[in-house]
Amino acid sequence: MVYFQTDYLLVEYHAASNVLLSQWYGKCSSLQYRQALIQVVRLAKQLGAPYAITDSRLLSPLQPEDLAWTRDVYAQAFRQLPLKRTAALNPFDATAERQIQQIFATNAHPLPFEMKEFDDLTSAYDWLTSKE
Repeated sequence: MVYFQTDYLLVEYHAASNVLLSQWYGKCSSLQYRQALIQVVRLAKQLGAPYAITDSRLLSPLQPEDLAWTRDVYAQAFRQLPLKRTAALNPFDATAERQIQQIFATNAHPLPFEMKEFDDLTSAYDWLTSKE
């Protein structure tokens, strides 16, 4: 079921496999970026989703203030989600990929769930839905 769809982000939930999928499609404003991440966190909590895929392959580099917000606000909320596993597809853009790595590497608290990086959506989905 699609919960959020714009020209920069698609968020859908696959109820049969309990996977919340977020796919970035392109550039958006700072406000749109932050509001989208807040919506994803709220949705994950509401659904009690145990599995999530964040496909950031088309994500553009973040502005310094959005990078700080993502690290200081979003990452803390992300850690509190009821996830068991999450899969990430890193940005194609080298700067955006470095930024995403920094968000979780510089945080003092490790993730309380399993996280793995993938190059393609099929592998990520298969790993999430395989027996733990």
